[in-house]
Amino acid sequence: MARDVTDEERVKENLRQYAQQVTRAQEEERKRIARELHDDTAQGLVAQSRLLEKLALCEANLSPEGLKLLEEVRHQTDAILQGVRRFSQDLRPSILDDLGLLPSLEFLAEGMTRYGIATTVGVTGEKRRLPPEAELVLFRIAQEALRNVWQHSQASRAELTLSFSGNRLVVVIADNGRGFELPPRVGDLASIGKLGLAGMQERARLIGGTLTVQSEPGAGTRITVEVPLA
Repeated sequence: MARDVTDEERVKENLRQYAQQVTRAQEEERKRIARELHDDTAQGLVAQSRLLEKLALCEANLSPEGLKLLEEVRHQTDAILQGVRRFSQDLRPSILDDLGLLPSLEFLAEGMTRYGIATTVGVTGEKRRLPPEAELVLFRIAQEALRNVWQHSQASRAELTLSFSGNRLVVVIADNGRGFELPPRVGDLASIGKLGLAGMQERARLIGGTLTVQSEPGAGTRITVEVPLA
């Protein structure tokens, strides 16, 4: 029996390390793609937009219809450029590496507010930086949670709260949306199609944290992540 328990613990530890390696590989690939989008695709679109702008200035050689068409193409190019930049930031926001978790969460909140869901970020306790891996995990959890709010909750408000206390950090993401029926166990989230929530739970485990979900129909959703600061 002791040998069976030891083998089970070894399997769990191997799976945890495997999940860590997969997550790190995914993040490195995200970073690479984001850099290429910023350095190559976005810069190419900027150059094209400037060429179109110069061409539009040569209006003496263009008919009114041609000038109108050229202006439409330039606006479309600018819209595509903004989309590429937004996608690049979603993949791997440079603000996370440069300034840390809190400014990155404020960046997410600003984006949610622009989409029509008033989102605030609050902090209690003494703010501090976390190891890069922990900040990345918490950012991804918050990003996924807010994406769920935007796509599924029909909420008008959301809030993120970070509470620094002693040797732990508690992050709460709450909304006033329609909520949903929870399964008996958080571990059953994947079986009812809540893959995003199940993925958040696994990410929290990677840094020794825990994730709990509170929700019920008509009463919004509250996600709480608790991680050690040691």
